[in-house]
Amino acid sequence: MIVQRTIRLKWILKIDGWNILFYLAYGYLVCALNARSYFENLTFPDAEISVFGIAVAILLGFRNNEAYNRYWEARTAWGSLTNASRNFTSQVMGYVRYPNSQIPALQETITNIHTEIIYRHLAFLNALRLQLRREETWQELKPFLSDSEYQELSKAANKAAQLNHRQAQRLKELNMTGWIDEQAYIFGLMESIKAFFAAQGSCERIKTTPLPRQYGFFTKSFVWIFVLLLPLGLVQHLGWGTLPIYVILASIFTITERIGQRTEEPFERKMEDVPMSAICRNIEIDLKQQLGESSIPAPLEPEGGVLM
Repeated sequence: MIVQRTIRLKWILKIDGWNILFYLAYGYLVCALNARSYFENLTFPDAEISVFGIAVAILLGFRNNEAYNRYWEARTAWGSLTNASRNFTSQVMGYVRYPNSQIPALQETITNIHTEIIYRHLAFLNALRLQLRREETWQELKPFLSDSEYQELSKAANKAAQLNHRQAQRLKELNMTGWIDEQAYIFGLMESIKAFFAAQGSCERIKTTPLPRQYGFFTKSFVWIFVLLLPLGLVQHLGWGTLPIYVILASIFTITERIGQRTEEPFERKMEDVPMSAICRNIEIDLKQQLGESSIPAPLEPEGGVLM
């Protein structure tokens, strides 16, 4: 996610640099041909080209609005994960207690159970992040899981779902042995598990269901048709003055199209994506502080104006 208020020139060149070079060359060619009277007997319908440009702009606006909606839905899903994670930790700390039918256990035992559950949840969040980005650095989950659970997890196809399922099983075990009250188990903790599955499902839906390709294909096609026709309508009125105006106008259209293309996929580890790494770290900080731990990691800082 770009957190800097101003967009750097290198970002613009990264997105549309080669196209800008093409506009310079193509615009120069059209101006040079016009100066040699190659277009003397041709009249290009500049009014019709302008109307076509308006239609393309409307289509671009619609496509980019849908792309932003996908990004915002993704960010909302991770926001709900943040809120639900804090609530879940408070529930664990409050509801998981000594069994009424047993002699009170040592405080160390209850702390270990709290830590086990919360750390498994942190593993779930990071596993979801890795899955959405298609990264294979599963060793990042080791600090949050026991060796046996980590080894067992390596066999799972959907590691995030498996971790959340294992969490539900563990809570059921604690409920059956009296560590969690029945009401708290059903209406508190399991509702949180349900919320985690729902947020994961939202993210996976966005990841696996792209914006309908016809929107992207025809939007890009129409933009380029307009960009190629534009200097032919300008040159008959502006001559060599067409070149700078053409480069600016063409760049506006293609940069806008590229922004929509890059925004519609919010989980690809691009600079415009949802900052899942930073969100996971912030959740880890909050949850470890709720556990009362003293060793708290530092928040992730933006690098070059981009927060990952």
